[in-house]
Amino acid sequence: MDHETNETRVGGFLGDNKMRPCTNELKTILDTWNTGSRIMMADLYIFTLITGEVFRYSGFQTPLAAPMPTTNTPLYEFPLGPSFSRTKTKVQVGPQVDELNIDIYAGEEDLLAMDSGGNITWQNAFFVGLFDGATCELLRAFLVEDSPRVAGTITWFYGRVGDIDIGRTKTSMRVKSLLDLLTVQMPRRLFQSACNHVFGEPGYGMCGYDRVLGLNALGEATGIGAADIVSNAGSSQNSITTDFVPAPSTAYDNGSIIGTSGLNNGFTRTIGRLADGHIYFLKPFIFPVEPEVDWFRLLPGCDHTLDTCTNTFNNRARYGGFPFIPPPETAI
Repeated sequence: MDHETNETRVGGFLGDNKMRPCTNELKTILDTWNTGSRIMMADLYIFTLITGEVFRYSGFQTPLAAPMPTTNTPLYEFPLGPSFSRTKTKVQVGPQVDELNIDIYAGEEDLLAMDSGGNITWQNAFFVGLFDGATCELLRAFLVEDSPRVAGTITWFYGRVGDIDIGRTKTSMRVKSLLDLLTVQMPRRLFQSACNHVFGEPGYGMCGYDRVLGLNALGEATGIGAADIVSNAGSSQNSITTDFVPAPSTAYDNGSIIGTSGLNNGFTRTIGRLADGHIYFLKPFIFPVEPEVDWFRLLPGCDHTLDTCTNTFNNRARYGGFPFIPPPETAI
């Protein structure tokens, strides 16, 4: 990058309009860049999972300790991990969704250390959906000539992890700008037979059912709420053996199973069905399940039909579908 480009970027990103915040030290360094000092730049990657775990990695030749863009302290460690390569980013005015493509070259020796105490390879993490819904922040770090210290950082890109293509030698990750969240379906509600409310949505959701306490929108108890179970012998990452028998038997189909102890503590999976003393879910748990030790919490699920809303959850007053509208027909 030449001096002219640098001055444009300082004026556009760090000047009076403050489009991209940074510390005063870094602003001073960039403003005096044309005095002949040499500045090195490096990419820093921050991945934040939906479980709250944060992974930081350096895209430089060495590990780095760097501050966040708005403060000099504290310094966060960015160790070396797998090799990263990425596409260019752009800045523009308008609602167009920007996208960053990252190629990750991770080997068997590259492990993710989870807060629960387990370690998992990057390939397995992608396979079990660990990065689904995660956010990725790309920082541009600035190092002054002949100094290993990071003078400051600028947020270069921030978005949510989208499609992930797992290959034999690399994994390609697409990260979309948060502007993608504005591309919602309009109109929000459609005339259809099935209910389009989010079942058990927290806060003031249209459904109003409390999946934890087992209360419908009127506050009446239905007896179908959170159930805490221990994994019995025969449990694995793909299914949990249990003595729990719900009534009705389909009350927890399409629901959630959440690890509350062991290595899978805090991880959630969607229940496919509960039958014959086994809980089957759509994706395997990340770590092995220890029978008779690991505990899980079950939350009920809904198939969004009028029959289930009425007879299972006694919540017909909040049903969001239109089951009695005539079907579409073609006239000649």
